[in-house]
Amino acid sequence: MALVTRVRWLVWVLAAAGLACGDTLVDGTYSGAARFTVNGAVNGTSQYVDEDHPQVRVGVFWSVKKPGGGDDVLVEQPATSVLAEYYRRFELKLFDEPGPEHLNTTPSGARYAIGWLAAYQDANENGRKDEDEPLIGGSSGRLLMRVPQALSARESPTGLPVPEGWHIVSTPLNCSAPSTDPVPTGDCGVPLGATCKTNSDCGGGVCVHDFIGPWPTGACLIPEPPPNGCRQKGSVLLRGPNDPTKAYWLKGCAVTADCGRAAPYQCDMQLRACRPSTDFQVDMNDRGPPRGYCKPPGTQPPMLP
Repeated sequence: MALVTRVRWLVWVLAAAGLACGDTLVDGTYSGAARFTVNGAVNGTSQYVDEDHPQVRVGVFWSVKKPGGGDDVLVEQPATSVLAEYYRRFELKLFDEPGPEHLNTTPSGARYAIGWLAAYQDANENGRKDEDEPLIGGSSGRLLMRVPQALSARESPTGLPVPEGWHIVSTPLNCSAPSTDPVPTGDCGVPLGATCKTNSDCGGGVCVHDFIGPWPTGACLIPEPPPNGCRQKGSVLLRGPNDPTKAYWLKGCAVTADCGRAAPYQCDMQLRACRPSTDFQVDMNDRGPPRGYCKPPGTQPPMLP
């Protein structure tokens, strides 16, 4: 026991001596505690990426609306990018707030920032996108939202109130598009959002393991239309982006704690529903992310029987 104590004392003395000589326990790249961390992966193909150049740089590009309308302008936030390799996970840390040039302002003066993850080939390795470096990939189905102060439903691009903070939300945003989905009012007895293995774990619901991506350890949902006609009160409908006739009712929420599930499950601030949506997928498409995030008018699918 005495030997262990001496070893620990010696390690402490050597560390203190090192600090006394001007060294620190962190290197020159340390930027303090991250304000927010984004996890994701790069997928797909691009004419700019091959076996000799398997890496791309992924950064945050804020979508800024033009005063006269038209496509949004994508403005990169400096010092947000990381090197990412195909089909490998990455972690992107945000140490700074988006600047004034990244924010959108409503007529009432409320401000918010909407950002995509975008990929490019950093040819000169300067850590930022230059004019001659095209965007070759972008996040799909997810965007980053920074709200400096809470937004009311009227001010919010989601059409619902959004609390102050950093949020990962699903796309497209409803903006001012009204919903024509049926209103759930039933008491169906389904443990929505609960972990499951088979449908028998979900009462009158179904156990879903994959819908717009994987649902780790499964989740109890109700299909639309429900087999027994019961749509559970407080639930939220999520439709498939490529096949809107495929849809499920999810557990409603106000904050992530309502979901009772660990990451990647969260309360999606666009849907106000619990789903595994914290991770970003950056898809190579040789054109970058969309130049707008609002749902186009008239795209709401017809109500199912």
